[in-house]
Parts: sequence; structure tokens; C-alpha cells
Amino acid sequence: MALTIVAVPASAQQMERMDGATNLLLAGPRQVPTLVAPEPTEGVQRVKSRFKVTYVGFPPEAKVAFQRAVDYWATQIASNVVITVQANYTNLGNPSILGSAGPNGLYRNFPNAPRKNVWYPVAVANKRAGRQLDPAPDIIANFNNTFPNWHFGSAKAPSGTYDFTSVVLHELGHGIGFLGFGFNSNGNGSVRFQGYPSPFDLYTETKSGKKLLKFPNNSLQLGSQLTSNKIFYDSRRLRKANKSRRAKLYAPAIWSQGSSYSHLDETVYKPGNKDSLMTPQLGQGETIRSIGPIHRAILKDIGW
Repeated sequence: MALTIVAVPASAQQMERMDGATNLLLAGPRQVPTLVAPEPTEGVQRVKSRFKVTYVGFPPEAKVAFQRAVDYWATQIASNVVITVQANYTNLGNPSILGSAGPNGLYRNFPNAPRKNVWYPVAVANKRAGRQLDPAPDIIANFNNTFPNWHFGSAKAPSGTYDFTSVVLHELGHGIGFLGFGFNSNGNGSVRFQGYPSPFDLYTETKSGKKLLKFPNNSLQLGSQLTSNKIFYDSRRLRKANKSRRAKLYAPAIWSQGSSYSHLDETVYKPGNKDSLMTPQLGQGETIRSIGPIHRAILKDIGW
């Protein structure tokens, strides 16, 4: 995880900023087409935030599909500060990657921060501080222009195609904060950067309920947990939204950078499941038009 501390103005005092991290969405196999439609209440929600998108290399039909996802997200999260996005339609160098995204920066100890010494995505920090803390885009999102079978329409994606709007919904989800600092290098695991967690990391735990932040950082013990296939996200909000259950995270035996830890488990939240948006892959014919109750609860936990 390449994260770099950068300078902030002297007036920021104890506030610090660092560059963000990127998470991937992988292309899944062909399947029987599925649709996760918006819940009835989602269709009548008012606009709560405003996005400004800078498009780079996008064909017109991809812009329309992207805007469809933006319009939905604007009804799901509230902020008085414009959320800025740089969207790149480009060759990602790997034919299995549909898209990648993350916050362009993370802040801690900013004005009105929910918690001290926690790295928050810049869009959350802006919301809480009540102003734009950085003139750079809040989110950098990349989409693979080499796929010949993108579906850009609003209807259910046909068999054999990848639904572009679903990919954008997923990647913007990472950009506004669905991510943690889970990392595994040579078996040593971490859930902090420069000694501090993200808000997502505050709620991750083992099967037995031990918080991952209780393990020694950069340790074999934590590395073993991160590749145990038995990692969960747990909070009061989430249990209320998820029938008193925790949410299982993606933690395969072989660490997969950009996929492990910062996604829900693919085998639990299968195509067609109402909480399938934030799994690590999207199948051909899989269409998602709702973030789902688990994701909605996590967004509240991390500051939205």
C-alpha cells in the first residue's frame, strides 16, 4: 500500500493529510443475469449532496451511465461541500480489472473530526470541516476502456455484458470511504498507517469477536487473521440493518491487494443479493442499482 504523508499549511496545526489508497473491482464470470433493484424508499429520496465530475477519455454513453450512478449517490449521502471526482476511461493494463478507485486523500484531526487520530476519506473530512480542505479531486476513479462488452444502458444488463453503472456505483463507494488499511506483506499484517486506522478499521474483527486493532501491528498473528477467511465487520448500526448479524469480509487464504479486506465476501453476498454491490467482483449480466443496507450502515459508521 503506497501511502505518502504530504505537507499541510501551518494553519492546519495538528491536521495531517496523506494520499489515498486504491481498491479494485474484478471482472467475474458469465452468469444468469441478476438485478438488485432500488428499495421502494430509494426511489423517492431527495438530493442530499452535489457531485462535480471531470471526465477524461469518456465516450458519451459512458458519461450517461456514470451520471446515473452519481445521481443515485447524491440521494444516499449528505454534504454541504461539493464532492469532486476525476473519472478516467483508460487502459488499466489488466484485462481482469473493471475499475479502480479510492479517495484522493485522507485526513486526521481536522476541524470537527468524529474521532481523533483516525484517517478519514477527504470527502468525509470536507463534510465535517464544512469546507474543501484540498483543491484536488476528492476521488480518483478509473475504468477499463478495453472491454468490448460494456453495458451502458439503464435497464438490466444482458447476458455476457458488464454493467457500467454498477461498476461506477461500486467504485464511488470506495471513493467515499468503504475501505480499510488492511495489508499483508510476507505474512505480516497491518490495519493501520503511520500508527493510525481508518474509520472502517475500527469495526473489523475475528470470528471470535476480537478487534483486529487489538493485534500487534505488522505481526504474523494479524497477517494470519487477514488471510483466515473469517474476518467480519461489526457495529450496532450494522447489526440493526442486518438482522442482528455481522457482515463477513473478503479475506481469502492468499492475500489479494486491492481486493482483500476492503470488500464484502463474494460467497455470502452472491449476485442478486441486496448487499452484493461491495463484493470484489462483478459478473457478466450482474446489475446493481442499490447500495444495500450493510453498505448504508457502514457509511454512517465512517462519518456520513
